[in-house]
Amino acid sequence: MVTASTPAALSPTATLACPLVSALDRWVAEGVQPAAQKWFGSQVATIKQISAYSCRGMVGAGISHVSEHAFGNALDVAGFVLADGRKISVKDGWRGSPEEQGFLHDVQLYACETFTTVLAPGYNAAHYDHIHVDLMRRASGRRPCRPDAISGEVAAAKARSMYAAKHGREYTGSIGAKGGRMTPESKARQNRAKTATSTTTR
Repeated sequence: MVTASTPAALSPTATLACPLVSALDRWVAEGVQPAAQKWFGSQVATIKQISAYSCRGMVGAGISHVSEHAFGNALDVAGFVLADGRKISVKDGWRGSPEEQGFLHDVQLYACETFTTVLAPGYNAAHYDHIHVDLMRRASGRRPCRPDAISGEVAAAKARSMYAAKHGREYTGSIGAKGGRMTPESKARQNRAKTATSTTTR
């Protein structure tokens, strides 16, 4: 079943240039909402931002250039609040549960197709807690996407593999997922495991 995407509120409200607003709307409708529905079975109601229009230079770039934030042409996204109240922060979720990692990496992947600059956790120390997006124009046509984007499926698979290596069992969503966030597939695996345990202990 395909669910129509709904708009998401930006909190706190932000002053942004018109082209960035248009790109954000497209990113939310075509990237963020489908990813939220896929990984959590719910859509995003609010996008939490920590920096929009701000007359300042670039942070953590090692060079003294004016930031795209100074033109209202950039936004720093720190987290998402789902329609059912669950919260996913970039800071914790980037290395959080497989579902959180899958969602955030899908979000970054589509951002890299929508914006001309995308900087996420792992790029440098200044971006440990947010995803920076902007529409900076470069004569070279270069579109930095750092760190290199991977699909949510790949990120989630890596997270599950690391969990299994550490705990000696398959990740089911019942441990390590904040708030018990499980995909339908995870729930089904957990139920099968419970049934098998119940049968063997009778």
